[in-house]
Amino acid sequence: MRRPRPADDLRSTRRSRTFLPVDPGLQERMRATSFEGYYTFLLHQDLDFVMPYAMGRGDDPEAHVVGPDADRAAPIIERALSEAEWVPSIYDSVRGFVRATTQLLVVGGPVTYEIDYLYPPADPSSRPVQFRLELVLPGTLSHHGRQPIQYIPAAFGGPRDKTGLTYVDLDPATLVTFRLDPPEEAALRKMVNFLRAAGSLQGAATPLMEQSTRGGTPYSFSEHQRERGELFATVTEPVGWNVRELLQDNHLAPYDVWRQLRFLEFKVRIRDLIIERLNTTLSEVGDHLGFQATIELSGLPTLQDVAGATTDLRNGHRRMAGVGKTSSCRCAPTLQASGRWTRRMRWPACC
Repeated sequence: MRRPRPADDLRSTRRSRTFLPVDPGLQERMRATSFEGYYTFLLHQDLDFVMPYAMGRGDDPEAHVVGPDADRAAPIIERALSEAEWVPSIYDSVRGFVRATTQLLVVGGPVTYEIDYLYPPADPSSRPVQFRLELVLPGTLSHHGRQPIQYIPAAFGGPRDKTGLTYVDLDPATLVTFRLDPPEEAALRKMVNFLRAAGSLQGAATPLMEQSTRGGTPYSFSEHQRERGELFATVTEPVGWNVRELLQDNHLAPYDVWRQLRFLEFKVRIRDLIIERLNTTLSEVGDHLGFQATIELSGLPTLQDVAGATTDLRNGHRRMAGVGKTSSCRCAPTLQASGRWTRRMRWPACC
């Protein structure tokens, strides 16, 4: 995540570094948490919509800074979360932060940011006047005992540890980590490892397919695809991701809809987790900058909305039987929003 540099007249307290991994040791560490690979790239892209884009149509979702000091805190928070110098809206800033954190959290594991407090240079004893949340690049964070460190390129200079890598000490009081609970984290790591392995095997079946066309092998492409689809469905079931509908043969439409609702539920839970942790961080930052404020979202689907839609699906509402019988139909019901998200489900005419 690229962050704009602090203003020239403010003093930064940041210790972590942002860099390209030119050292082989750093490349290996960072590659293990990247979205490199065909299927992990697709998942990374689909997580871009953990919060929808604001389209300027009058019924967009919204983000608000609320609290006793909301008016003063809002521009500070907007700048802190923004990836660019120009901040279009607080919603865009929050959406960008939640999107990037979700993608990193799902594909690579726990995500850590460093709070960079920005001080007026003329008065070191004064309060900070701004802050940034700077990403500690995934794969570079480690610990020496209880001391957090970041591995950095040798060109920066500094001490080396037994790995042979150069590092810099970080201040644990300024680190903020977003993480899932252990069971969900374990399920995600299993899924992502599977997706990485499957991506590395892209095209491996081509020689077998060529041989099977000449009758020289018992290999069956249709059986291969069926078993492959079952494996993908099993390993991605904890989050409901449908692999961009690439492997949907032999699925009834209600099952596909259930998977979509499950993926939506997963994204809502991740979004809520990030916002809750972000608000805890804003409380801590506010103690230093002298404000009380948090972020609230509106116009977005909630867990209650997803639960209601799932109940509708389970009870066969909206001509559910017709969907199940339409084997060639690849459309699906969606939760509809009109200013506010509701539990209403839209069924296409073809169903």
